[in-house]
Amino acid sequence: MKIKYNGIADAAARFVEKEQLKNRSLWKLTADQFANCPDDGDLGWRGEYWGKLMRGACETYLYTRDEELYEILTESVDQLLFYQDGEGRISTYSKEAEFQGWDMWGRKYVLMGLISYYNICREEEKKRKVIQSAERHLDYIMAHVGKESGKKKITETSDIWQGINSSSILEPVVLLYRIVHEKKYLDFAAYIVDCGGAREFNIFEAAYQNELYPYEYPVVKSYELMSCFEGLLEYSLVVKEEKWQISVKNFIEKLLESERTVVGGLGCKNELLNHGSLMQSGTKYDGIMLETCVSVTWMRLLRRMYYFTGDIKYIDEIERTAFNVLYGSVNFEKAVCGEETRFDEPYYRQVYDRYTADKDGCIPAFDSYSPLSSNIRGRAVGGFKAMEENQAFCGCCIAIGAAGTALVPLLGTEVQDRLVRINLYMPGKLEFLIDSVPVQVEIKTKYPANGEIRMKLSMTQDVWFETELRIPEFSRTGRLTVRTAENNEDAALPEAEKYFSLKRTWKDGDEIVLNLDMNPRILWGMENPEDADSARRMAVLYGPLVLAREKRLEEKEGTIMDCRKEEALNGPLKIENTRKALSNTLKKKYQCLFDVTIGEETFLMVDYASAGKTWRRDTEMEVWLQTK
Repeated sequence: MKIKYNGIADAAARFVEKEQLKNRSLWKLTADQFANCPDDGDLGWRGEYWGKLMRGACETYLYTRDEELYEILTESVDQLLFYQDGEGRISTYSKEAEFQGWDMWGRKYVLMGLISYYNICREEEKKRKVIQSAERHLDYIMAHVGKESGKKKITETSDIWQGINSSSILEPVVLLYRIVHEKKYLDFAAYIVDCGGAREFNIFEAAYQNELYPYEYPVVKSYELMSCFEGLLEYSLVVKEEKWQISVKNFIEKLLESERTVVGGLGCKNELLNHGSLMQSGTKYDGIMLETCVSVTWMRLLRRMYYFTGDIKYIDEIERTAFNVLYGSVNFEKAVCGEETRFDEPYYRQVYDRYTADKDGCIPAFDSYSPLSSNIRGRAVGGFKAMEENQAFCGCCIAIGAAGTALVPLLGTEVQDRLVRINLYMPGKLEFLIDSVPVQVEIKTKYPANGEIRMKLSMTQDVWFETELRIPEFSRTGRLTVRTAENNEDAALPEAEKYFSLKRTWKDGDEIVLNLDMNPRILWGMENPEDADSARRMAVLYGPLVLAREKRLEEKEGTIMDCRKEEALNGPLKIENTRKALSNTLKKKYQCLFDVTIGEETFLMVDYASAGKTWRRDTEMEVWLQTK
C-alpha cells in the first residue's frame, strides 16, 4: 500500500523529518556519546538518545520512504557500531561504572534502535551485521545480569524507580528473539518477568490481581511503567501466556479509569501517575505535567493492545492523544525556551542558548510538557543532558517524539486481503491492490475541523471488497451515503465506537460520504474534597478536539467565565467557525478557530494543539475554565 496524507499528521511527520531526523550533526552527537563514557560522572541517560531517535526515524521512513533519510540512518548505524568494543558492549558507562543508574535503560534503547534499523534495512549483508551486533550487545548484558551466581539481579542494576527502568529492556529482548529465535533470549525475557519489574513490588502480578490503580503502586513513574508493560505484552504473545495478556489489559483499563485526561496523555504531576483524571482540573498544582515521553509511550502501548484485541476504543484514545497532546508538543513555529523555562542545573541555560543559536545546532522539534491550567508551553526541557563539553544537549522528549508523529499515519489505514479498514481520518490518497486490481482512494476532509469525510474510489475494473470505517466514540448520530453512477444509497446511522462495514462490488467513481457528529460538549472537573474549586472548572470538547483559550485572542483580561456553573450546565453550548475579523497571519497560526457560546458568554477558542506555540506569555493558554 502506498500512502500520502495531507493535513496535520503528514505535516508533523515531515516537519520532524526535515528539522530533526535529517540533521546529521544530531546523529553524530548522539552516537558519539558511546565513545568516552560520559554518563559515569552523573549516572545519566545520554545512552538513550540515539536509540530513541533511531526508532522514531525508522518508523518515519516507513511512512515517507525518503531516500535521504534512509542514507542518514545507515550512516548513523555504522557510526554507532564503530563504538562497539570487542566484548560486544555499547554503553555510555565504563566497565567500572556499568550496570547502575540509567545504564541498562540506555542499553535497552541501543538494542531497540538496532532492531528498528534492521526492520527497514534493504541490504542482506548489512542486516546480518546489524543483528549480529545486537546479539553481541545483549549477550554481554546477559553475561553480567541474571539469576545465576555472580550476576547482578536486573532490578538491582539501578537504584532509581526500583529498577523498572532496567526491567523495560524486556521489550527489545523479546523483539530480538522474534528475529533470531535463540532460546537463551526467551529465557532471559522469562527471567525479567519473574523478577516482577520492580525491586520490592511485582508490577506484573499487581496488574493481574487488578486490585490497585497504578497510582497506588509504590513506584509511579509513568513512562517506565508503561515501557515494562509494552514488553510484557510482547512476551505474552510469544509464549501464549493468557495471564500476562490479562495483566496488560487490566493495567491499561486502570489507566483509562484513573489517569486519562481530557486531552489524552497521562500524569498530571511532573512525570508521575497521580490519579490524573481527578487531579487534571485542580487549582493547587502549578507544576509541569503530561510529559511527551509518556504520551508517545501511551500511544504505542494502545496501538499494541489494538492490534492484539481489535478493540476500537484504543484507536479512540490514540486519536485523542495525537490530535491534542502530541501535535501540541510539535514545535512548528521553531520556538526556543524563554526566561520562564526551568532547567534542572543552572548552567543548562547557557548550554541550551548556545546550542540553539548555533547554525549546526538543532532547535528542539518537541516540547516536553503540556499545560491544562493557565500557563505556557516550553516550561522545561525533559531529560536534558549537556554534551560535548557543554556545547550541545539533547532531551528525552526531543528524542522520542518522532515515534509518535510516525505512528499516526502508519495506523491510519489497514489493507488485508479484501478488507480495507480506515482507522483515522486524514486527507490524502491511498493506493493498494485487491485481487491484482489497482485501487485508489482519495480522501477529502477538513476533519477534525468538521465531521465530513469524502472517499472517492478509482479503479480499472469492478472489484468486491469490504470497507470498514471507524465511528469514533463521540459521534452519537451521523449520516453515511454511498454515491454511485446509478443512485445515492443512505446507510443506517453508524453506531459509535464500532466499525461500520460496507461489503459490495465497488466501481470506478463510487464515493463514500461520511458525516460524523462532532458532538460539542462540556466536561466538568471531578469532585475533589481537597480542592473544591476543581469541580467548578469545565473543558470544551468538539469531536476529538479539546479547545483552549489563548491570551493573544482574549478581548479582556482575566480567565474567569462570566457565568455560574449552574448557568453553564443548563445554558446552550454552541461552537461554530469564527466570524470575527482576524488577520490572515494570525488565522494561519491555528488549525481550528471557533466562536464558542456557553450560556450568555461568547468567546474565541482554538484547538488545543494550536495554542501556546510561541512558548511565551503572549500565548498563555488554558483548557480548564473556571466558572463563578
